[in-house]
Amino acid sequence: MNILIIHEIDWLKKVIYEPHHLAELFSMKGHKVFVIDCREPDAKNLISGFHTSTITNFNRVYKNASITVIRLPSLLIKGFNRATYFLACHRIIKKIVQKNKIDIIWLYGVASNGIQSVKVAKEFNLPIIQRQLDVSHEFVKIPFLKQLTKKYEKFVTSNVSKVLCSAPQLINYAIEMGAKEKNVEYFPLGFDPQVFKPMVKDLQLAHDLGISDNDKVILFVGTIYEFSGLENIIQKFENVKDKIKGIKFLIVGGGPNFEKIKSLVNKKKLSSDVILTNFKPQHEIPKFISLANICINSFEINKITDRIIPIKIFEYLACGKPVLSTPLKGTMDLLPKEDFGIIYSPSDSFVESLSDLLTNTEKLEELGNKGLDYVIKNHDWDILADSLLKKFENLVDSKK
Repeated sequence: MNILIIHEIDWLKKVIYEPHHLAELFSMKGHKVFVIDCREPDAKNLISGFHTSTITNFNRVYKNASITVIRLPSLLIKGFNRATYFLACHRIIKKIVQKNKIDIIWLYGVASNGIQSVKVAKEFNLPIIQRQLDVSHEFVKIPFLKQLTKKYEKFVTSNVSKVLCSAPQLINYAIEMGAKEKNVEYFPLGFDPQVFKPMVKDLQLAHDLGISDNDKVILFVGTIYEFSGLENIIQKFENVKDKIKGIKFLIVGGGPNFEKIKSLVNKKKLSSDVILTNFKPQHEIPKFISLANICINSFEINKITDRIIPIKIFEYLACGKPVLSTPLKGTMDLLPKEDFGIIYSPSDSFVESLSDLLTNTEKLEELGNKGLDYVIKNHDWDILADSLLKKFENLVDSKK
């Protein structure tokens, strides 16, 4: 098959996650894969942004993969890059579909290129599958743009061939957004078992970070949003220190709220106890996870978070680590009890739950073993890619 993946992220700069894995795995399984992305603002390279550029034989995850990344023109100035991309992308998507004899479109984009992708798919009678990872319009801060994004999202969701949701709760959301129930189903998130796997504690890394051999370590990995729940833990971290001697909080990630968290750590004089690394390459993340006694997903519950399951949870579990999470409905539906390696605690008692778990080594080990067993059987990207390709083939055949 000739597969076109359309997204509205910068494929080269965005932290590696699901679309990167799937695109490259599809190529390694004998399919031709084309990716359309949306470049981030880059005022130093304005001229290059005016033209479509193509990168062939590209990979970021698997050295034997080979995909083609097509970068559409836009004005690479913050606030204008997506607007100009929006205006230009329909014509170029159509051209790419024609030139490369595309069989199916796998769509991640909504506001920037979703409508255009749906229209091209209809024009050429192609199946188009929307990947539902979150509640997209809730990430938009400006009220007018949020409503506009929601309108676009409804159009896309109600006009694609199929919607594949990363959490059971998102099935309900897709239907609320106009999808027909028969066209919506759950499709899991995954992990790369060659990267995320149990490892012996990296002592050199620990020492480099100021973590001693006897310290207990709480770990958070991922983008730091306002709703990440880290402020709550840092505000109460002295309580954890009072109960557990030799405790470190390791935060591996960056993002919109990074500087605010860093400032709070300094204000509370916790810089030797709360360690911030900013983003790290994906292949290095398991080394950091190896240092953890417990891994956390501390997300506050809101319209963005409540229906999802963060990918970090699967990566924690794949490394054999126990997880403490706030009770997001999307996560609890899929991982309902301790047999899946996870325990839930609301935000107001999250810090107390952390302290209690860290004093129960046997419990932590038991949770880690159960979680590892579950994810190996259910969330291997390679196995999931095969399953997804079968869905693609069935849809392509149905259009003939």
